[in-house]
Amino acid sequence: MKQCRLICGTKSMLLFMAWFTALGCQPVPPPPAPAGQELPPAYTSRQITDPTLRQLAEELQNWALKQVGLGGQPLYSRAEVLAPVQTVMPYGVGAYQQEPRLPVILTTGPGWAGLARADKEAKVAEMFRTLTAKLETFKVQPPLRPTLTIQTPQGLELGWINYLDPNGKNLHGDE
Repeated sequence: MKQCRLICGTKSMLLFMAWFTALGCQPVPPPPAPAGQELPPAYTSRQITDPTLRQLAEELQNWALKQVGLGGQPLYSRAEVLAPVQTVMPYGVGAYQQEPRLPVILTTGPGWAGLARADKEAKVAEMFRTLTAKLETFKVQPPLRPTLTIQTPQGLELGWINYLDPNGKNLHGDE
């Protein structure tokens, strides 16, 4: 008698678990999208969501791509402005602080190779000063500052600039 109860109880428990599992595995259909409306992006951490900053980023990209070197060839083949990030900056010995930064990545173009070393340094310094000046018009607290990265089309980093070097040596690896 006890054995029958145990077997019957086990069978009913297995049937209940199978029924419960089958119900739990059914996909739940997503809610219908509102007609005529575009849904906001689900993951915005890699996007510039502020419309003013997005417009400023597009202006920076267009301005950078219009820069020309010797012979009218473009200095930069690609310009990317990424979403603002918190960057940890050294602040004294053993102390660090976070600063909001706007990463700007410029890939060198055909006009870059024709420039002398001093001209390349001057172009990079001009670019950084322009980025800084344009970001100063964007009023946020704490202020947003640029981080400028210059790279070759092969991905070799020529410069990663948070502050201009007072000695004028902002590029490396392009000698």
